[in-house]
Amino acid sequence: MEVFEEARKELYFPPIRLKLEDGSKIRLNFAGKYRKPEVVAGRKVFLKHSRVALKGIFKLALARWIKHPYSLKMSILEEYWLKDYDKRNRIRELFDTVVCSVYLLNKGHIEVLRALEEVCLDEADEAVLKFLKTKFLGLKADDLTKSLLEIDFESQKAVKTSIKKFAEVISPLIKSKEEEVFELSISSINKALSEVAGEVGIKEFREISEYFGIGKGSGESKLADINWYIRRSARYSIKIADRVSSGNYPSRIVDFSPDDGIDYYSPIESLGKVLPGLAKMYSLEGFEGYSSKKRNAVIIIDSSGSMKSPESGSHAIIGAFAIAKSYMDGGGRVGVINFSGNTKVLKPDRGIAVYKAIAEYQGGGTELNTRKVLEYIKSFAIGYDVILITDAGIDNLSEVEEMLRELKELGCNNYVIWIKSNFKNYKKLSLYAKLFEVEREEDIPKIRVRS
Repeated sequence: MEVFEEARKELYFPPIRLKLEDGSKIRLNFAGKYRKPEVVAGRKVFLKHSRVALKGIFKLALARWIKHPYSLKMSILEEYWLKDYDKRNRIRELFDTVVCSVYLLNKGHIEVLRALEEVCLDEADEAVLKFLKTKFLGLKADDLTKSLLEIDFESQKAVKTSIKKFAEVISPLIKSKEEEVFELSISSINKALSEVAGEVGIKEFREISEYFGIGKGSGESKLADINWYIRRSARYSIKIADRVSSGNYPSRIVDFSPDDGIDYYSPIESLGKVLPGLAKMYSLEGFEGYSSKKRNAVIIIDSSGSMKSPESGSHAIIGAFAIAKSYMDGGGRVGVINFSGNTKVLKPDRGIAVYKAIAEYQGGGTELNTRKVLEYIKSFAIGYDVILITDAGIDNLSEVEEMLRELKELGCNNYVIWIKSNFKNYKKLSLYAKLFEVEREEDIPKIRVRS
């Protein structure tokens, strides 16, 4: 116990629990007592190794959080990247040991080398140890060591490339069936996958989810895609400003300047973009108070064949997810109308059903059943904000214009996000809605990044 505390303090690491158990291994437990991470050490570890080696072993264990940064997310990614190797768990642990050893030795924690000498199991361990001694003590490098020296173990951006190169070199040397002393317990896969979504594209995320048995089966085959969009949209933050409820002046929209601060930035009026000449904000002069009333929305999203398929990574859907999240985070409800050849509706909700309805892809023509939309609004969403997202010529555009007029009379605030195309006859939509044009679908989710 004392040597563990010494190792922790020398790394300037905050207090962390050390749990003892039977056995001779050390592992990280990410779901320890009180749901806090802990280092778990087998009692035999203290009998097997010298004090110097023990300190090095504990520093390596702690460094997995400090440097890698080691987490369930990284564990999942490494497991997936090594899926073609039978010895992938051993390769992953050796790779992590090298990454953390390089980090610690760069800072002068020489106990690491003693630790690796005492836990050496086979040729793979010997190769790792020789590589580290060559790099830090100046030993002469053989061909194998030269191959390892070509790998960048210090760049977090190059982990995928580095671990694959490492596997090619080290895999043939692994003879021992016994796991290396630094064992990782993988748990809470769902939570970690949410973090993985922020690191990889939608196709790779789908494959990773299926590899770990998540997102498979009829009815839930697109769950991985939904999780990816939720994670990606969380990178963006739309602040919905409360409506003024007192004072004698009507609400007023003016040009937004970054110098004015972001507090009253109007995301819908600005299409979520903080750009000169486009971004708008609420002018608050003369107003005495603000409404605490929750704001609700209906998102009408085009899922016709001209829109990018959600399976390929749609920026329109990322933007729609961000908008939906902002309303729900504010306590509001969000309804969804998904249209192409068919017009499908979801009653106002606050759960994952909202995201599933937004991400549904129909393909086909672009026609909005305006009668169905009006019936929906009258039944469930009078006075809601209505946001229409589309990219091209709606076949029944004149009916959409009339629909927006009627929605405005019902007290709805209408917004149209229009991805520019060769279709020219959509300007009349601005008579009954705030019209925003973007050059490309990729421009939609360029909302201010959350700090």
